[in-house]
Amino acid sequence: MANYEDKIVCSLVEDERVVVYVASSTSLVEEARVLHHTSPVATAALGRALTLTGIMGAALKEGQRVTLHINCRGPLGAILVQANSRGEVRGYVSQPLVFVPPREDKKLNVEEAVGKGSQLSVVKDLGLGEPYAGYIEMPRGSIAYDLAYYFALSEQLPSACSAGVYVGETGEVLSAGGFIIHTPAGTPPQIIEKIEDNISLLPPLSSLLWEGKTPEEITGALLSPLPYRIVGEKKLCYHCYCSRERARRTLMLLGREELEELLAEEGRAEVSCPFCNRVYLFGDRELRELIEQGSNRRFDS
Repeated sequence: MANYEDKIVCSLVEDERVVVYVASSTSLVEEARVLHHTSPVATAALGRALTLTGIMGAALKEGQRVTLHINCRGPLGAILVQANSRGEVRGYVSQPLVFVPPREDKKLNVEEAVGKGSQLSVVKDLGLGEPYAGYIEMPRGSIAYDLAYYFALSEQLPSACSAGVYVGETGEVLSAGGFIIHTPAGTPPQIIEKIEDNISLLPPLSSLLWEGKTPEEITGALLSPLPYRIVGEKKLCYHCYCSRERARRTLMLLGREELEELLAEEGRAEVSCPFCNRVYLFGDRELRELIEQGSNRRFDS
C-alpha cells in the first residue's frame, strides 16, 4: 500500500559534496489532478513537474521561489509550476484533457505529450533583484531526464533526476515521487559510479512508493553502501496563494478603457486563477471603484 505522507528528505554523502533529495508526492499530485481534471497522461506530466519543482524549491532559502515552465511542442501546450522554500507547490497544464496513445510497454507516453524539442525554462527568484533564468531545448520531453540536462548545461551542476506517477484505472493517483541527486565537480568518480549503478538497479520510483517504501528507504537504496546522513526533512503540499486582492490588482492592470468597457458590456468582471481554478467576481460597484481609483492614480494606457 502507498505511503501518503508527502515530504522531501535531504541527505549528504561522505564529504558533503553530493546532495540527495528524495520526495514522496502522492497527495500533492492527486490534489492537482482533482483541481484541474487532468487526463491520465496530463496527470503524469504535471505530477512529474510538480514533484521535481517542489524539490528544487526545498533547496532554496526562506522567501525564495522557483518557476518551471515548459513550452511543449506536444499536445499538452504548456506546463507551469511554482514552488517555494516552504515546500508549497502549485501548477497547471494548459491542455489538461489531452490523450495520446500509450507506449508499446503500455505506460503513459509523457514524452509524446510534452514533445521532443520543447523549451524548458527555470526561473529562480532569490530576492536579489533580477531573477536568475536558464533555458534549454528538451532532448527527450521526459521532464526528469531533461531537467538533469538543464542542470548540467545551465548551472554546470551534474545531476541525476527521476520522477514517477502511478495512475490508476479510473485516473486517480496511486503513488508519485521523485529524486534529484547533485554530483558537483570534484565528486570522486567511484561515488558517481556507485550511485549510477544503484539507480540502474532501482525499480520504478512510483512502484516503490506504491509498495509503501518511504523516502528514507529509497535514499538508502540509492546510496548503498556509501556513508551518508539525512540532514533535513520538509513537508510537501499543493498550495495556491491567490487572493481577492491579487485578483483586484490584476484587474487594475487592464487599464481604464478595458475596465469601462467591461462595466458597460457586462456590468461585472471575473478573474480566475489558473493554478487552483478559483474564480473571483467583481460587481458593478466594485468596477466603478476600481475605475475611480485608477483615475486618481493615472492608469497606464
